[in-house]
Formats: sequence, structure tokens, C-alpha cells
Amino acid sequence: MKELTYLTATEMGTWIRERKISAEEATRHTFKRIASLNGKMNAIVAYDEQAALESAKQADKEMAEGHYRGPLHGVPITIKDSFATTGLPTTSGFSPLKGYIPQHDAAIVRRLKQAGAVLIGKTNVSTLLMDIQADNDIYGRTNNPWNQERTSGGSSGGSAAAVAAGLSYLDIGSDIGGSLRLPAHYCGVFSLKPTEGAVPATGHMPGFEGMSDYTSSRHLACYGPIARSIEDLEVAFSIISDGNGNAGLPHGPQVLPPPPKEKPLYIRWMEELPGYPTSRAIRDQLRRFVKELEQQGMRVEQVATPPLDVRKTWETWGKMIDAELNSTTPSLLRGLAHLITMPIYRQIPSATMLIPLTFKNYMRVLTIREQLILSFEQFMADCDLFLCPVSCTTAFPHLEKSRMWGYKPIYTKPLYVDESPQNYWAATTFYTSLFNVTGSPVVTMPIGFDEQGLPIGIQCVGKRWRDRELLQGASRLYATCPEWRAPEISVE
Repeated sequence: MKELTYLTATEMGTWIRERKISAEEATRHTFKRIASLNGKMNAIVAYDEQAALESAKQADKEMAEGHYRGPLHGVPITIKDSFATTGLPTTSGFSPLKGYIPQHDAAIVRRLKQAGAVLIGKTNVSTLLMDIQADNDIYGRTNNPWNQERTSGGSSGGSAAAVAAGLSYLDIGSDIGGSLRLPAHYCGVFSLKPTEGAVPATGHMPGFEGMSDYTSSRHLACYGPIARSIEDLEVAFSIISDGNGNAGLPHGPQVLPPPPKEKPLYIRWMEELPGYPTSRAIRDQLRRFVKELEQQGMRVEQVATPPLDVRKTWETWGKMIDAELNSTTPSLLRGLAHLITMPIYRQIPSATMLIPLTFKNYMRVLTIREQLILSFEQFMADCDLFLCPVSCTTAFPHLEKSRMWGYKPIYTKPLYVDESPQNYWAATTFYTSLFNVTGSPVVTMPIGFDEQGLPIGIQCVGKRWRDRELLQGASRLYATCPEWRAPEISVE
């Protein structure tokens, strides 16, 4: 029998439905695991065990009365500490919000509860979700379950570490530049970054009301699940997504039948971007995976030239982030910051500021984004999936920031890609931020390990608004991989 701790969320839901275990027993088992292991991981940072047990008992009561809510009925799950949760702290890793407890649930939290899931706690993040290492002044640092001396990624690092370590059966995170995909890659689990707009943002990063009279971060950000199987991604997405509620948006979702099983998938892939090489281990695993797909009868084509203008895409990402998150900064300070940090922009195009910040310039940036989206969609028009690395390296040793620029961490020490020193942000986010600009849905899935036993994931990119089609295709790809493997962690 499969070990209880590492059942997938849907497997656990099946066990509960078939009365092999009760929701209360599953929840008690999970809290026992948290008590013995979370001290090493620091993945779960807030919880109310009694409230969770009451929710589990209610799930059992409903099941006994014949009221079955679906595949996640009674399943213990966690939520990233950036989503509003009634009665549980929601800090986004930001010290002024320490102790802030919302009196409402984020839209996705409400939907998961309505689907019968049992919320057991909140998972750790980077400060204001602005780093790809989960570390903040309130809760401290999250460690990687495969090697505690290494990062779990960020900003959804607590989410991925909790799922990989068996502290949660499912988690929901967010992603504006790689915050779902990088942790999944580093921790050896699965994630779905949905099409931008497919999952509601309502209730994400609450507590800032009154600091501004408008909502920032209107573009690029996406919200999706982290799990131990693609099936779990599918189930979670079906619960938290808006479905046909986005039909009024341009190029709204299309409900399509699954492709015929006998039809081989047409897959394009790229092993590295010019000037930003990936490690030998990542290249080797990607090549091995693609060769296996080809042997399974799938049509594969290696792409030598990137499918879009990558530098323009990175610059567009940087300008959009700058315009939406820093618009309240006085013009004089923005100009000074631009002059001081100009050398950084030359090296890191995703750090480009929008100067001057005017409505006309902002609309130009959005127009460039639309052109990039069209360019990538044309590339995807005659293929099913695009595969590429998540990052230049596997999980790297915890790296201390050199200083802070406001709430932005500054790193001057390089990350090493094999023997080559690379800029921190380039080595981590250059492969992921591309698809925030294109708005494309992306499944991250583990395909192997490096020589140190650290997980290696890949990005499996689909067409916009074809999220379910992407999940179906990714599932067919993953069928060629060995069964998912859990990290070996000594329990206290």
C-alpha cells in the first residue's frame, strides 16, 4: 500500500470517499508530520490545528450524510501566506502586516473550502513576494527538503517545500516572474501557472487597503496549484479557475475536446537561451527526456532560435512591473534611481524602469506586450507544446542578500552555473519571466536529478486559454517518466 504521507491529493480524496481513512485521521496524520518535520523545513508558518480538525470532522459528517463535495473533500491542504484566510495570519512576509488576520477568504480559498478541502495552514514566502528565496523578517528562511542547505525557491518556496516534504497534499501559490515554477523545479514537484486571468486575484496580498486608492499589479501575475501529480493540478485548477467567466476577455477560454489518444504530440524544445547557459545536468536531463518522447512516437523539434525577442520581452516585463508597483514614487526619486542603477539595466534587462512614467509610455509598453504575445502564439500555432528549462541551475545554496533597495533585495554575489558565474536574477528568472509576458499557461514537472541528487524540472508551455489541453498534454509526457519520488528526510 502506498505510504499515507505521500498520497497525491486526489488519492487521499479517494481514500476518504472510500472510507479507508477519515478526513479527521488524515488531518491528524498531517499535523503529526508537521510537528516532527516542520522545524527543519520552516515551510508552514501559521496554522490553527483545532479549527482544521473541526473542519475535518464536518467533512466526515457531510460524507456520512451522503453530501460529497468532490475529489478534494476532506483533503488537508495549505495556502501561500499571501492569500486572505479568515482567522489565520496573512502577512506576505511584510513586517508591518505581522499579526494581520483577515476576516474574509480570498476567492480561491473560498472555492477550495466549498469543494470540501480542509485548510490546515499557511506557507512561507519572500518579503512582499519580491525574491526567489523564501525568507522574511517575520518567519525566517524555508529550507529545501532535498538538502536543507539549499533554497526551496520563492516566492512560493514554502508551498513547494511543504508539498515535497509531505506536510501538505496540495498548495496554491502565485507567480509574477517564476514564483510557482522555480520552487517546483527546486523541490521536485509539479506546478501550474495558468493563463493570466484564468484564476481570480481577489484576496491576494490583502492588508494594504488604505496605502493606495487603486490596485497595483494588474498584469503578469497568475495564481495556481503546487502538487505531487498532474492530476492534482487538473483537479485544483477546475476548482479555483473562473471557467467560462473569462469569455468576455480578448481571446477568452475555449472549451475543446481532448486530442485523440492516437495522435502523436508535436513538441518544440530549447535547451538554453543564447548567453544564458543552463547547467550540464539540466541539459543532459532535458535531452534524455526529449529522446524518450521521440522513442514513444512523439514528434519533436529542437529550436535553435528563441521563439520571441527575449531581450525585448525581459525589458517589457521590467517596465510593466516598474510602472504598476512603483508608480507612487516621486518623479525626482525615480529619476535618481534610474541614473544610479543604469549599469544594472544593461546587464539585467528585466530590471529596466519605465522612464518617464507617463500614460503614453505605459500604453506603448502594453502594445509591445500584445505584439510579443502574438509572436509567441504564432510560434505555437502549429505545435502542441514547447519545452524549455525552468532555471539555469538546480537548487542553489542559500544566498545572503547584499543590501536592500527599498523592499527589493540586491545580490552582488554571483550564482555559479557549473563553473561559470552568472548574475543572480539572470540565472534564476530569465527563463520563467518570458511566459508571464506572453501570458501563457505553463506546467512545471520534475524529469530527473543532477549528480548531487537535486531535482530537475522543465517548463511545459501551452497556448493561452488552453490550460486543460496543456494539462492533458503534460500528463501524456510525464507518463514516460519514473513514478514521482519523495525526498528522504529524517523525522525528529
